[in-house]
Amino acid sequence: MRGTLLIAVSSTAILSVLSAPAFALQTNVAAGCAVASSAAADCGLATALASTSTTSGIALYAPAFFTNFAPSTALDMVQRVPGFSLDNGDQDRRGLGDSFGNLLINGERPSNKTITLQTVLQRIAVGDVERIELIQEALPQYEMRGHPRLVNVILREGAGNSGSWSVRTSLSGQHNINPFFEASYTFQAGEADITLGFEGGWTRNRFTRREWLLENGGTQLTEWRQDNDQRHYQDAIPSISVNWPLSERASLRFDGQYNTWEWRRNQRSFVDDPAGTRIRTELGSTDNNGRDWSATTTFGYELSDNISLETIGLITREEWADGPENYDIYDPIAFDRGSLFFANGEYEETALRQSVSWNVGSNHAVDFGAETAINARDTSLLILNDNGSGAGYVPVNLAVADTRVEETRSEVFINHVWTVSDRLSLESGLRYEFSEIEQTGDANQSRSFTYAKPSFTVNWRHDEQNRFRLAALRDVDQLNFGRFASNVDIGDNSTSVGNPDYVPQRTWTLEAEWERRFGDGSFSLVVGQDWVEDLDGWIALTDTQGNIFDAPGNIGDGTNFRVTGNLTAPLERFGLDNAVLDVFLEWYNTNVEDPLTGEDRQWSGYREWELRVDYRQSFPEAQITWGFDYFWLSEGEVYRAREFRREDFSDGDLDVFIETTRWFGLTIRAGINEAIDNGHDRQRIFYDGSRANGVIDRIEYRNQNRGPTTYIQVRGTF
Repeated sequence: MRGTLLIAVSSTAILSVLSAPAFALQTNVAAGCAVASSAAADCGLATALASTSTTSGIALYAPAFFTNFAPSTALDMVQRVPGFSLDNGDQDRRGLGDSFGNLLINGERPSNKTITLQTVLQRIAVGDVERIELIQEALPQYEMRGHPRLVNVILREGAGNSGSWSVRTSLSGQHNINPFFEASYTFQAGEADITLGFEGGWTRNRFTRREWLLENGGTQLTEWRQDNDQRHYQDAIPSISVNWPLSERASLRFDGQYNTWEWRRNQRSFVDDPAGTRIRTELGSTDNNGRDWSATTTFGYELSDNISLETIGLITREEWADGPENYDIYDPIAFDRGSLFFANGEYEETALRQSVSWNVGSNHAVDFGAETAINARDTSLLILNDNGSGAGYVPVNLAVADTRVEETRSEVFINHVWTVSDRLSLESGLRYEFSEIEQTGDANQSRSFTYAKPSFTVNWRHDEQNRFRLAALRDVDQLNFGRFASNVDIGDNSTSVGNPDYVPQRTWTLEAEWERRFGDGSFSLVVGQDWVEDLDGWIALTDTQGNIFDAPGNIGDGTNFRVTGNLTAPLERFGLDNAVLDVFLEWYNTNVEDPLTGEDRQWSGYREWELRVDYRQSFPEAQITWGFDYFWLSEGEVYRAREFRREDFSDGDLDVFIETTRWFGLTIRAGINEAIDNGHDRQRIFYDGSRANGVIDRIEYRNQNRGPTTYIQVRGTF
């Protein structure tokens, strides 16, 4: 009921705002310029360019447009661009082809996979930004890389040395103090711009859980438990970026980052029977740590005014060690039984990409090239059980516990942008992938795959307020290396066996989008249909003793019909000056035939509804801003071989803040996160044998929360 009400209210808000009269973008840019008379020069440029940029598919925002938002960095500005959401690309995919984000700096893409786009923008002071361009459709001079829109941050020439810093201290619901610090400094060394950065801190939280267990087919309450789960995480991340113009035609960029982290956990559980008598006590602890580093080098060279080359190299190395994790059970005071868990692993990625960009006249642009990547993941897992007989810990035989997966993947690609007219542009592309995966250790197998991935997009600008986009494409997921090895969660009583036989899921997508811009606001509606072959899910594997285990695998073909609405709306017409409302609402209608029951059901792990609401209002004379953001998901379902899970997030996540810039040129923010945290609910239904039999063995209910978190953050530039 709560979800239905939220969706109804959001839909009404969207329709109300869309009924407002449409104003020209340039009028509002000029009005924004009037806020600060000192920016008159920028305002004149903004007004002039805004009046012409709409014909070329580019909307321009001068710094004065963002004055009421009191930004201190380029990230603050980009986050307030109407109808735009920053996207890092798919950073989890191996290689470079899918990792390009929707951000440009002076017309060039910044770091790839090494440093996030949010971090790049956070390190640019607002005074170094000349203007921000919103590229609303495919244009020959820009490589969209599959994104419908790009933001291009234009920096002032000769900006000089600058830096930014941020200190944040939060207080958890259990009164743990959690500090976080980040800082960066950009300076010139000869012709090169060098940025040094650091971020780090720690987080301590205590989760409280209440659980109920119903046995005898899920009809009889036999025990309930209270868990206290204390977690501690800390990290330190130094980084460096170098931009070096080697000549008028050549440039070099280097990004490097190192990360070291530690995660500790202590858990105490008290289990009672329905009468309140203590049955047992469970104690668990673990200490995990790891480190990784990544470096990206990009070399660009302009062969001529129309042809340019770009070479990108990436190296990533990661290692981690989980454990020792011990989990001991006392009955209720004396030791009864226990488990020990150890896991460690290494991951490596090396990639090289070469591309050629060719502007064939004023209406055509071609981008082609090739990429190769070598990846490997090596994991080892050990479990020991002590049954309390006095024999001590004995190793447990688990399939695919020690394994190494190596992949060599290459692709060739070509993309073409054709500007048919001022209103119509066409994008087409083809990527052809070759990959070979070899697994050794507890499982030995070698397989090869080849896939073609075509794409085609039509962009049509009906008028200055309305744009339409129609896209068709094929995508092939990469195999998740983690699914080749077994995984165990002792505390949650969950085990999955590695599956060396699963194949990548393939998806054909047809998608249509309508975007309407009104004044300083925008609305977009996306309708899409996905047809998936060999959908990723959970399958049942049976060992030689007849035991059934969960394993990742392919469960057949599935479909997904989805509708996404995105609104950015100023609220002056409702009497709220300097107020902006952002609403994101998405509906998924997924379907697949369950391989165990033969019945149609939704995809495992997907939520039908997702809602995000962000409200922000500024009071320029008082130099105060306040706002809130709210995030909500409908309940989700997980289908495993011997288990069904239902997860509920009915209350959602409400965050509230107040911010001021009136003292010492600093941005000071205070806020509360998860202000209405009443916990996340989960139901687990365990079956007697396979879920296909439908015979329930027991049902477990859980409520978990950590309470609200208050914080204060101070940011500044220098």
